[in-house]
Amino acid sequence: MVTENGIVIKTGQNIAWVKTIRTSACEGCASKESCESAKEGQVEAVNTVGAKQGDAVVVGFDTGSFVKISMLLYLFPVFSMIAGAIIGSHLAPIYGFDNTNCTATFSFSFLFLSFLLIRFISGRLSGDRKYQARIVKIRRSVPLTEEACNIRA
Repeated sequence: MVTENGIVIKTGQNIAWVKTIRTSACEGCASKESCESAKEGQVEAVNTVGAKQGDAVVVGFDTGSFVKISMLLYLFPVFSMIAGAIIGSHLAPIYGFDNTNCTATFSFSFLFLSFLLIRFISGRLSGDRKYQARIVKIRRSVPLTEEACNIRA
């Protein structure tokens, strides 16, 4: 299970919005300043442990689900683009098109279609609990300050 520490900044019915905190694993990384995942963020998590606003919590995500989503987001578009290029290069001679233009057109068309498919699939997966972050445990209760939540009046 992939876990991250955070502070609950808002709660709803069985949902909590958690401000994640950069972990110590990020401190040794040379790319930490330019990495989007190393910056503080906010995640919506399923709250089955009853965490309240101001609680320091551990947010978890199933490793298997994390790998599947990562492959969908990163590998699927690349493979789609490669498949489009292969199809385009095979169809160009059959229909008498320029090989380079046909390959590029099919390649980018398949890439665009992969993004549309990912958008469609992500809408369906967002309702599935196994693909949602969840609060694993409450570490401690901390006083909630305006600075901690980055709330501006």
